[in-house]
Amino acid sequence: MIDLSRTHHKGIAVADIDRAVTDYGAALGLTFAPIRDFDPLPFWTPEEGAREISVRATYSLGGPIHLELVQGNSSFYDTASPAGARHIGVWVDDLPAEADRLVAAGWTPRAANLPPEQGYGAIAYLAAPDGGLLVELISTILKPAIDEWLGE
Repeated sequence: MIDLSRTHHKGIAVADIDRAVTDYGAALGLTFAPIRDFDPLPFWTPEEGAREISVRATYSLGGPIHLELVQGNSSFYDTASPAGARHIGVWVDDLPAEADRLVAAGWTPRAANLPPEQGYGAIAYLAAPDGGLLVELISTILKPAIDEWLGE
């Protein structure tokens, strides 16, 4: 069961991450971790299948909930796309089981590291039946690397 107290971030897709860091930082009084490039990043969507994309990302420092800024070369991360533009990221211990539970409840896989039949990988985005919420399930296997990146 998803535990919202384990929410790690509120994520948004941005067209220019360098500018977004400056703009959000100044307006909201935030500082950000160094921007990281993930190239290649294995990525699956139902529309485009499995492939590799490039993503630049950062998180605000502090918390307990971070602001994630993501710039990618995939239509999923298009700032105009409701599918990837806004989401919450939540830690889960068993990502495949949690994703399968949501799918059984009517949620739709929108993207993941791997196709669903291969267990989704370390991240998976699922949309609520009404399309109002997109949840990024984040495997706790990534937690040590993300904590190190953020100095936590």
